[in-house]
Amino acid sequence: MVEATTIIALLYAVVSGMLAVLHSVRVGRVTLLDWALLAMGGMYGLGWPLVLHATLMGDNPSWAYWILPFKNLYLIHNFAAFLLLFGVLAGWYLLAPFWNKYSTVRVMGSKSMENHWSLAFWILLVLAFAAQGLYSMAYGGFFGQLEYSAAIRSSRFDVVPYNHLSFLKPFGGLALIAAFGFFGLRLSGKRALMVNLGLIFAFAFSLFVLYGWLGRIGFLVFIITFPLAAALHRVRSPLWLLLGGAAFFVMILLGAYLVSMWLNIKSADSLWAFLGRELSFPFGSFFAQLDRGEHLSRGFYDFALTPLYALPSSLWGQWVEPVSQINTIIIMGASKGEAGVTGAIPVDLLTLGLMQIHLPGVMLTALLFGALLRALESFLQRIQNPGVQRAFEANIAFSVAIFGVFYSQPNLVVSGNIHWVAAALVFLIFTRIPLVRV
Repeated sequence: MVEATTIIALLYAVVSGMLAVLHSVRVGRVTLLDWALLAMGGMYGLGWPLVLHATLMGDNPSWAYWILPFKNLYLIHNFAAFLLLFGVLAGWYLLAPFWNKYSTVRVMGSKSMENHWSLAFWILLVLAFAAQGLYSMAYGGFFGQLEYSAAIRSSRFDVVPYNHLSFLKPFGGLALIAAFGFFGLRLSGKRALMVNLGLIFAFAFSLFVLYGWLGRIGFLVFIITFPLAAALHRVRSPLWLLLGGAAFFVMILLGAYLVSMWLNIKSADSLWAFLGRELSFPFGSFFAQLDRGEHLSRGFYDFALTPLYALPSSLWGQWVEPVSQINTIIIMGASKGEAGVTGAIPVDLLTLGLMQIHLPGVMLTALLFGALLRALESFLQRIQNPGVQRAFEANIAFSVAIFGVFYSQPNLVVSGNIHWVAAALVFLIFTRIPLVRV
């Protein structure tokens, strides 16, 4: 069984990679679909053999309980992964008529409105600074909040001062978008003083925000976004871009290991053990949910509540049980912040679909994900400023197309990208006002 599931997984990686290459070459550029295909091939194709063999060798003891006893479910996971692949492709192409109709409409960043971008990015930076300042007041200011960062991340709110403005925390992420935007303007040749200053301030403040969040992956994705944006802007070969993107992803995994050792967060004795443990949750979660069978008929309840997750968690946290909380309870025995549990178990795209309506839910959830990618692709193609488009595309490729496969629970997707929604509203306003020179 181990040999069979390994061979099928490696075949899955090859198929996903070939589809990404063929599609990108056919359309002449790398799309969000191609990044998602690489992510699925890397996770369910290459990641599964790595996790399985690391666990069999005893280097992954924390997940052995949820992986080794379920050999009878290994092939089911392989089959579900192929369902996911076909579903994402179906969702992408079902939106093709709408995409073809609207992707040529250029409403953002036209040449006559180039100066709007600089002003809009400065507005985002000011809003980020204000939001972060108000949020940190309960902890003694900007640097005072750093003392409570670890406790907040672990949901140990019993040792953290009450903060009635905690809903402002995600809006510090507006600084990240401002940094991407200023960098995009530089890629397009706009080197005005206000653009250069904006990039310096936005980049520095973004690092501070990310340090306060203690998010290893978020920090690494932020850093990697800049070289990937430059590559997307300058390299014309889709094949080289995909290879570069894969290399960047490997760098993120390696960087996560180094950052974990530096911050002493979930560190491991070796890179092999670290990867085996960090990549185990999609497989352990799938087997745990399939074995227990208690939460395989949520009927897309999690998706119906998606708009609710844009509100502060204090308004819905007491009566809504997100899918990641259920997953954490099953695997850890308690919710994050209770009974000594300091971390949550994320839900990947495959497990999320499984928990909706069993295996058919995998296909339908993948279809929705593919449609989302197509809609975002359409939005990006409407940005006429090429540098800004590439900078935004680079970050969305990582944060949605790639890591959306890994961390798919709707509440996390919404809360983790609420700053993008706020930024989109700012951009919409600035495409409707008279030209302002900056």
